[in-house]
Amino acid sequence: MREIRIEGEIGSWTRYDVCYQLRQNKGQPVTIRIASYGGDIAAAIAISHAIADHGDVTVIHDSLNASAATWLPFGAKSIKIHEDCMLYVHCSSMELYMWQQMNAEDLKKLGLELQGDERTLETMDRMIANKYAKRTNGKHTVDDMLKLMQEHPWLTAQQCLEYGFVDEILPEPSGKKVTNSLANRFRNCAIPMPDGVQIERSLLERIWDKVKSFPSQPKEETTENSFSTENNMKKIFLNVMALLLLTDGIKENDDGSVTLTKEQMKSIDDALGEAKTKAEQLTNVEKELSDSKTAKTEAENNLKAAVDSIDSLSDELKGIKDVSGKIAKIKDILDKIPVVESPNPKDDEVVDDYADIRKDPINFYEDE
Repeated sequence: MREIRIEGEIGSWTRYDVCYQLRQNKGQPVTIRIASYGGDIAAAIAISHAIADHGDVTVIHDSLNASAATWLPFGAKSIKIHEDCMLYVHCSSMELYMWQQMNAEDLKKLGLELQGDERTLETMDRMIANKYAKRTNGKHTVDDMLKLMQEHPWLTAQQCLEYGFVDEILPEPSGKKVTNSLANRFRNCAIPMPDGVQIERSLLERIWDKVKSFPSQPKEETTENSFSTENNMKKIFLNVMALLLLTDGIKENDDGSVTLTKEQMKSIDDALGEAKTKAEQLTNVEKELSDSKTAKTEAENNLKAAVDSIDSLSDELKGIKDVSGKIAKIKDILDKIPVVESPNPKDDEVVDDYADIRKDPINFYEDE
């Protein structure tokens, strides 16, 4: 089954994309999932008609949907909503100046000379109210729906089912939270967020939450002969003293601090110095041991490579297990090779290895 998603603002691109995909899947069942705060009424009407023309479309509300996204699915074969989702119905609005939207009632209260725009918005509201009224199957009139739209309510999944805006409530929650971006979009469209809805914090906010959760470092006050510390740090300090066998004479003051004499501080410093020296000696020993192990491993690898080379000379050598036996066998073979002595020239005799070339008439034709 083909699945189409409508997310964010409904506009001309949304209309083109959805209508195109519906045409490509003509005669096939299609599911459309909506997570939108509404948008252009004309685009929503075109999408709604395309859904009705296709015939086999299931629409699922899986977010907090508002405005045109609430009635856009009315042409579908089946409309479903997750039980943790809601729909926001309201009167249509228009852009006024920058980042501001007002419906017909708002314009009247403001007293602006925009009678033509007011009539346009009122006409759109009645058209949308008629769509809502038809979905109620005669339970509510157009005027009832206009009154509902003027109240601007967030409708729960159960209320949507009672009004007839959806056919089924999905028992499984959608598991989605309202993102910061979506929440800001709702605010920009003058759509209030419903009570109790969890807004997903942004990445920076989540990072800041982690930073704030880090435990703070305990404060320490240090003087020449005494210092104060929190309970945990005090326990650690006393444990260190116990390890150094210096706990004799160390007492806790009434204010929770611990006082050390200069003699005790010197004893601690001497003991720490001795411990540091022993630690360095131990580190050197460990390094020498590690180097020895490395040298041993390298020698073993070299010996194995030499033995493998010897074994490759003949099967007879390969059959000898002992290394010394292999060497003895090689020596025995070498001893059986006859020695050919080459004549050695006398000390005062000069040997010319190229004498024959020098007498070659071809090379030395001038001597002929």
